[in-house]
Amino acid sequence: MIRLDPQQVEAARQGSRAALEAIIRATERPIYNLAMRMLGSRADAEDATQEILVKIITHLGSVREVEAVGGWALRVACRHLVEERKRGRIESMRLTFAGFASDLEQGLSQIPDGEMSAVETAMAIEEVKIGCTLAMLLCLTRQLRIAYVLGDVFELTDTEAASVLDIAAPAYRQRLRRARAAVAAFVAASCGIASQQASCSCDRRVVAALSCGRVVKGKSNFGLESTRRADLPTLRQRVGELEKGRAAAALLRSNPNFSTHIGDLVLKLIDDGSHLPRLD
Repeated sequence: MIRLDPQQVEAARQGSRAALEAIIRATERPIYNLAMRMLGSRADAEDATQEILVKIITHLGSVREVEAVGGWALRVACRHLVEERKRGRIESMRLTFAGFASDLEQGLSQIPDGEMSAVETAMAIEEVKIGCTLAMLLCLTRQLRIAYVLGDVFELTDTEAASVLDIAAPAYRQRLRRARAAVAAFVAASCGIASQQASCSCDRRVVAALSCGRVVKGKSNFGLESTRRADLPTLRQRVGELEKGRAAAALLRSNPNFSTHIGDLVLKLIDDGSHLPRLD
């Protein structure tokens, strides 16, 4: 998930500004995407990404094997998000699958004709889908959430994920099974993309999302203004053809690879000198 050039790592440890920037560029996006799925909020994910990047570059010199720095960086990120990061805005709501399912059944309605342009409608539907799937993950405990995200969203092997989380492979597999079962059951019962029996659908949630401010017409809470929109009919068909567990994972993986500019902020802090890390 995070791959770093050992030569760049060694050069950064020797003081190369260019190598350090290359490392930040290589790590910021995967870390931000992990943080988005763990915290469900763009602002919280950006804050966490900055904290993690500073940790990584500050302790880069302490890693003994430069070939293993990518795995070490991912381990730092996971530990921070699971054990150290305070509850975020959405996490503080303490969502449960039962409560979230009940919420999704409220206020379902069609988007009124002429309410939005085709582009605004497509963006709003995508925002609803992303927000819903991120909130779904937050119904899991952090330990189960990170197991599910690493295994079924980012598709690490059991061995890789267990190593990143510093737990035994059987313990990781048990967590992943529990998370998969909970997510798959919720998706099968409540998500119209994965189940024809579910009453909720992304387009029928738009009006309610607009009214409570979860979605803003013509704007993206996830920085997706220039991102290609998901083709929901195609996604619904593809997901519907999969068995229950794989369908849930496919739905979660349909979210975009979120982009961020937090690396620029971290580099500015370094260049200003006030937060210059020691790479030893």
